[in-house]
Amino acid sequence: MAVTISKLMENGRAYFCRWHSQEDLFDSLAEDLLAEGYVKDTFKQALKEREAKYPTGIVCNKYNIALPHVDSEHVQKDALIVAVLDEPIGFHRMDKLEEIIEVQVVFMLLIEGVSNHIQAIANLTSLWLDDGFMDELLKATDKERIVELVKKHEKRTIA
Repeated sequence: MAVTISKLMENGRAYFCRWHSQEDLFDSLAEDLLAEGYVKDTFKQALKEREAKYPTGIVCNKYNIALPHVDSEHVQKDALIVAVLDEPIGFHRMDKLEEIIEVQVVFMLLIEGVSNHIQAIANLTSLWLDDGFMDELLKATDKERIVELVKKHEKRTIA
């Protein structure tokens, strides 16, 4: 079965907040996601360790994004977590580890199956490379609006 970003987003959460650092962001999201049953208690440590080894900051057309994630063993259910940051925070670049970029949107995939993870990243890439989508995402104020934007994008790219 194909993994659609809209389905992952419907299952997921959206955050519109200000965090002071990557560590604040990870701590806050990990605690919330654990309480909500999305992840296992090993998630926070795994997330921090993976990000330290394999940074996920990505330079995009207009808005830099980050794609932090963990191995499936730390995940309870498939979902997409989107954090739209009031103020950008620093992430090390995926392709130039020594460079820190300012990130305004964080896409966190929670995927139980490895094959689904690869498909989800491929589908998600088309979103963050779409400047119009990203413009609208940064104006969103709730999860329902993000789901609507994703569905609209999916219809355009399939047609």
